[in-house]
Amino acid sequence: MRNTFFFRTTALLAFSGIAALSSACSSGDSPGSNGGGEPDSATNPAVLVAGQVYNPGDEYLTYVRVFPEVPQGDVDFGDFREFGNAIVTVHGGRVFVEQDGVMQRFSVNENLELVDGPRFTWADLGISGANATSTVFISATRAYTFAPQLGVIVVWDPEAMVRTAIIDLDFPERPEGMETWAYDGHVIGDNVIWNVFSGNFETAVPHPALTLAIAPAHSDAPPTFVEDSRCLPGGPSFLDENGDYYVHGGGYYGYFYAYGGIQDGRTCALRVKAGTTEFDPDYLLDYEAVTGSYVNTPWIGVTGGQYVTRAWDPSVPIPELADDFWAAEADRAVLIDHGAGKAVPYPAMDGFFSIDGETRIVDGVSYFQLSETGYNAGGNADVVELHPDGIREKFSLSGGFLLTLARVR
Repeated sequence: MRNTFFFRTTALLAFSGIAALSSACSSGDSPGSNGGGEPDSATNPAVLVAGQVYNPGDEYLTYVRVFPEVPQGDVDFGDFREFGNAIVTVHGGRVFVEQDGVMQRFSVNENLELVDGPRFTWADLGISGANATSTVFISATRAYTFAPQLGVIVVWDPEAMVRTAIIDLDFPERPEGMETWAYDGHVIGDNVIWNVFSGNFETAVPHPALTLAIAPAHSDAPPTFVEDSRCLPGGPSFLDENGDYYVHGGGYYGYFYAYGGIQDGRTCALRVKAGTTEFDPDYLLDYEAVTGSYVNTPWIGVTGGQYVTRAWDPSVPIPELADDFWAAEADRAVLIDHGAGKAVPYPAMDGFFSIDGETRIVDGVSYFQLSETGYNAGGNADVVELHPDGIREKFSLSGGFLLTLARVR
């Protein structure tokens, strides 16, 4: 599908075995930290922009800068701080950068500069690569980093910057050759919930059900796993204004449905109603029925119950060869009202490459990145606002792509 970069979290972990919780935990006294004394008193507005540059040879560089507001116009990485392949998140007015199995905290001073804070490592667990984990902040002193490939949840304290526990996963058995990873996690009531994907990319065979990992948010009890075979796995999830949790079961953009010899199952969304931990048996939103195709990219939040996705044009045959699927020029953007179960064309996004499936909301406005080049070395991205009546240009990134956009304070 032209217009879409299909991001796949690959096995970026060093499978060195699972160590017990040990003295490898470190805090402000770890090398390179300032002992946890970074200032937190700044109060002026601050918005973080993190971008990523892809270089040949699978080398990724990450660039981070803080602006007074969401920037406008052309933005380049010349004045950004450089990291390697990293994940960048924001919580409680601070910036957290995970790189090579090390999590470091930064504060942002009045001059909007990143100020180095404490760090600690979980590399001894075998978690050594960015994009292989999913971190959820629960409170000022509790966060989870979920690594299903290694069968653990790392529990850590964002204030003290120490590892406090390791929760072992009794993950449901998967056939050899299947890759497994977690999409975005959400704190819902007293639980943290992740949508977990498993599939074999060599054979295009997926695990034939949506899988949720549900961990208690305030204890170190092991998570439970809930599965539902009504939808294939694959994709992020979203919460509505009522606290209902909608789980995207896209079959990895429909790829596994198209080429995996699937006889039963569909691409669709299921719901976990607020206050429950089970799939709602009375709710199923069938993607083909709503968008005209079982091939959908992740749904991007616009406002309220409206979402944008790219759906395969049903008048265009699915390519016979799986390798041709990703390059096909057959998708068109639609705006979905998931409550009404209806979709209408959203032509403002047609003619561009989508770079990822992330919904980024700052001050109630949804931002999304589009590209005329696609995700490649030397590529560029335009970050736009999404509105029901179309897009509004905001800023452009020269030579790279958007990773994180979030308000710090």
